[in-house]
Amino acid sequence: MNKVLSLAYFAGGSKFTLDPFIALKNSRHDLKVIFTKSLKRSGRGKKKAHNLLLDKAVELGIPVNTVDDFRNIENLKLLKSLQLDFIVVFSFGLILPKEVLEIPRYGCINIHASLLPKWRGASPVQHALMNNDKVTGYTFIIMNERLDEGKIVYKEKINIDIADNYTILLSKIISSASKVLVSKIEDLSNNSIKPQAQIHSEASYCYKIKKDDTYLKFNTSAAEVLGKIKAFSPNPGAKCFLDGELIKILDAKIEDNSKFNKKIGCVSDESLLISCKYGFIRLIKIQRAGRKALLAKEFLNGRKVKIGSLINEKK
Repeated sequence: MNKVLSLAYFAGGSKFTLDPFIALKNSRHDLKVIFTKSLKRSGRGKKKAHNLLLDKAVELGIPVNTVDDFRNIENLKLLKSLQLDFIVVFSFGLILPKEVLEIPRYGCINIHASLLPKWRGASPVQHALMNNDKVTGYTFIIMNERLDEGKIVYKEKINIDIADNYTILLSKIISSASKVLVSKIEDLSNNSIKPQAQIHSEASYCYKIKKDDTYLKFNTSAAEVLGKIKAFSPNPGAKCFLDGELIKILDAKIEDNSKFNKKIGCVSDESLLISCKYGFIRLIKIQRAGRKALLAKEFLNGRKVKIGSLINEKK
């Protein structure tokens, strides 16, 4: 196919949104515009969040618009004027109304970080890790008005390795997806791919992660505790209280996953072995509030922890 496609890219501002952007920018097609979410003030200092996609688009001379929603008629006029073939969407965080979905000739293509219909929703990578899935992947879908229910253009499996946490796994997923993104939209535009309907009866859903979800509960198996640690590492970090002090657990490993323990959340040796309802986990990397992350040995050099100390989800 020799046709040059007219493209737009809608995405949030995290580092993970850069790979698809670069793939589109470096293709022979015409990336007309970037839409990203408006900068919000957050944190104690109410500083504006850094938007890496916006910075990169400005650096490379690609027009970029920041939006909170699509009620602004000027944004709709702009998109319609560009005669777009595709809008590519990844981790945008805004619902696209029907008016936008109908603008591009071939549709809006969403990059979803799971093997749909599994893990529809806002946090597929975290839920894959929390549930100790062995395999995940990504799916390209033609978006419709329903949540992640569009027809499948392409999907690919990715193994979840023992060392994977949220950042590592999402980096693997989006790197792989970006390598085939351009070829798949080309195939779709020349009818080399026939999109397939999802099997909706096989769907599972994941919710938006809330602050309370990041606190560790030890009244479960060591595997479930470790899954949660990996799902929130390195940010926002899985949290708990050690003798009343808030800490983040950024890495750990399972020592046993079956032994039933009457004492739950108990420090069981001098190297931070923690009892779960079933099995034990050993803490590897820890961060105290306002301090840098440390390996367990370094942590123990500056903070003595007695055998029998309790580690809980609440203070």
